[in-house]
Amino acid sequence: MSVQQLREHITSTLERYFPDVPVYVEGEKPQTAYFHPGLISATLDRQREGRYLAVYRFGIRFEQGNLLAAERMADKLSEAMAGMEQDGGAFRVVRQAWEAGTEGHGPLFTVDYMLYLQNDKPDSIKMGQMIGGERLK
Repeated sequence: MSVQQLREHITSTLERYFPDVPVYVEGEKPQTAYFHPGLISATLDRQREGRYLAVYRFGIRFEQGNLLAAERMADKLSEAMAGMEQDGGAFRVVRQAWEAGTEGHGPLFTVDYMLYLQNDKPDSIKMGQMIGGERLK
């Protein structure tokens, strides 16, 4: 699962759980309260050759909304993002956090997704077979 697929999954989950709140990804910002999801960080830890443990931290900001409404949304956001695990199945939610808004920015809900990535190895060149009387140089 790529970062883009994970972002699309988050966007569709937000649209399903909060049908009255638009999700802003790009283009013109909504004039009403909206969610703005985005990748905050990505960590890749090598487990063994060709296999990595990836942890993607996404932030979902609730912009232009009422702060009390945002506090009430925190639990529902937690439910929605954890519910993605059953829908997608290729990742696990390992951490969720909610932070109050700052001057000029709405509250921030962060969620860390853990998944394993597997790099496909190119086909290795196999050793040829020697036939009678040949010599190695």
